[in-house]
Order: sequence, then structure tokens, then C-alpha cells
Amino acid sequence: MASIHAFQKILSHQERIKKNAQMEYQQSVDQFEAVATKLYQLLKKKEEVQMQYNYYLESTGSVTTLATHHAYIDEINNKIKTIQVQVNQARTQMEIKQAGLTEAHIEVKKFEKIVENKQLTEKNNVLYKEAKQLDETSMRQFLKNGIR
Repeated sequence: MASIHAFQKILSHQERIKKNAQMEYQQSVDQFEAVATKLYQLLKKKEEVQMQYNYYLESTGSVTTLATHHAYIDEINNKIKTIQVQVNQARTQMEIKQAGLTEAHIEVKKFEKIVENKQLTEKNNVLYKEAKQLDETSMRQFLKNGIR
């Protein structure tokens, strides 16, 4: 059976893997937030431009102004579609990294439990050996001194 030291080495390796998974997950979260912020800003800009467009529709705006605003709204819509694809890709990557982090965390917990059980077993073996040695010592003293 492998020693506690071997399992502790495996545990430290698993902890390094977990730490790397945490860093990758955090990077994917940051990337997702950046792309999502970009999408939010575009949506906000689109809303503002549509409000201006609606204002010009209701007022006596020129056809050129209306056409310009409409073209700009179409351009923003195209950018929004592109960014939505990027947001979905970033979300997917983030979920994949989260699954990897979860798996690494589970592996660390498994090896922590194994090391804990090994230490407990070793402690119990030491206590058993001490008790056995005390019993032998008591028996020798009893036999040496004899029955009186």
C-alpha cells in the first residue's frame, strides 16, 4: 500500500491543477464580463439612438436625418448580433472552465480524504502497537515477579 507521503505528493499535484483551473476560470469570467459589458454598452447606445430616431419621426426631421439614424441603428444591430455570438462563446468557455474547476476541486477533496484516512489508520496502528507493547511488558513483569 502506498505511504501517506506518496498521497500527499499526489494531493499537492492535484492542488496545483486546481489552482491552474481557478486561474483559467477567472480569466474566462473576466473575458465574459468584458464582452458582456461591450454588448450592454451597444444595447444602451441603440436605445438612445432609437429614442432620437423616434423624436425625429414625430417632429419635422429631414429625410436625410431619418435615413442616417436608421442606417446607424442597422449598423448597431449588426454589431449587437456579432457581440451576442461572442458573449455566447465566452459563456460556453466560462461554463467549461467552471466544470473543470469543479472536477479539480472534487479530486483535491478525494485525496484530502485519502490522506486523512491514511493518517488516522497510521495513528490507530501506532496506538495498537503501543497497547500491545504495554500488554507484553505487563505480562513479563507479572511472570518475572511470579504469583505471590
